[in-house]
Amino acid sequence: MYDYLNDTHYFAIVGLIWKEMTAIIKKKRIMLLLIAMLFAFGSAVQAAPSKNPPQIRVLLDGKPIQFQAAPVMKNGVTFVQFKPLFQALGYNVDWNSAAKQVTGTLADQELRMKLGSTIAYVNGQKTKLETPPYANAGNTLVPLRFVAESTGLPVKWDAKTRTIKIDRKTVTDLVSIQIKKLYAGQAAALSKGDYKGALAAVHPKSPTRKSHEQSYEEMSSGKSKVSAYVYNVTVAGTSVIATVANTFERTGGAFNWDYTLYKEVLLKKDAAGAWKEYDNGIFDMEYHLPDGLLDAKPEVPEAERTAMMNILQTHYNGINQEDTRLLFSVIAPESPYKKIIDDWLQSGVFKELDFNIHSDSSSIVLYQNDEAVIYTEETDDADGDMYSSSALYWLKKQNGSWLIFDMLEVTE
Repeated sequence: MYDYLNDTHYFAIVGLIWKEMTAIIKKKRIMLLLIAMLFAFGSAVQAAPSKNPPQIRVLLDGKPIQFQAAPVMKNGVTFVQFKPLFQALGYNVDWNSAAKQVTGTLADQELRMKLGSTIAYVNGQKTKLETPPYANAGNTLVPLRFVAESTGLPVKWDAKTRTIKIDRKTVTDLVSIQIKKLYAGQAAALSKGDYKGALAAVHPKSPTRKSHEQSYEEMSSGKSKVSAYVYNVTVAGTSVIATVANTFERTGGAFNWDYTLYKEVLLKKDAAGAWKEYDNGIFDMEYHLPDGLLDAKPEVPEAERTAMMNILQTHYNGINQEDTRLLFSVIAPESPYKKIIDDWLQSGVFKELDFNIHSDSSSIVLYQNDEAVIYTEETDDADGDMYSSSALYWLKKQNGSWLIFDMLEVTE
């Protein structure tokens, strides 16, 4: 066996190897220390909280609502300035400084909240808030989700982008489809003379239900093609408001003008959850001339033609002579034209103006049973001024005499 202990060359080699290994170990320790420090620094950077988190954004159908004061998250509830929020949702705003109360109204909807109170009122019904409205730096802040959902709109919170999304369009589009279907069905029923079916579109508790029944009864003597155009649909909490244009085109039966009726309607759900018309307000009426009416030449007995033309001339004489008794002698009682003349006279027109109306040309364009329509081109040249116009006079025969029932000015 070889004697390593007495071999000096062997110990020299071992010493060199140990020295190299020691250097390598030291280098590894330094590298490990550096890596540990980098990890520690990185963790510290990641753990450091952001001093300025992104501001909460509020989007209505993808468009930001502008607030003068930034939205605030408090106890998990987002608060925003009440006025910009209510106005963006279409609500009228009222602030009672004495009561420290904010109120938003739209149609028949009302939302009331009071600073510092967890009690709010939606259409008079008491409801509990998680956190009360409060004032901050002169701004009144209200809980956004409560307001939006009370107005019938869903709210979503995107935590990643700190964005609150109010979706009015989806709700409105869905309701619009339902409302358009309701009025299309009503128009179809009216066109068929199915007045019971048409009444099904009216809410059972509607204050106008009786007036609908009366108008449908009056329509029963004639036939009309009815159409409906629905627009400006707005969801307002438990109600919907919309504009409806109903066009009536006579197709037979008793005579009537063709016209379009414009009305603002308020709809509510019935017991089955279906939207029904609850109330309405007519704001405009537009008359239409049926194609070919002015060129029509019906067969009219000469005696009847003479009697009708005499009525028209007596009408002119009553106006020109400012003789109300003569004028009303040729106007049907309880007629639309009597109301027109009553309003005209009450305005003091005879005290302010002189008249010399006469017909340049007249022709009977409709004659059926006890109804007729006369188309006339008129001139008024009182006081030297010349004024020309065209009109349709609707006459009805009552107790053997022709009387003016209504009049419609003809414009191009």
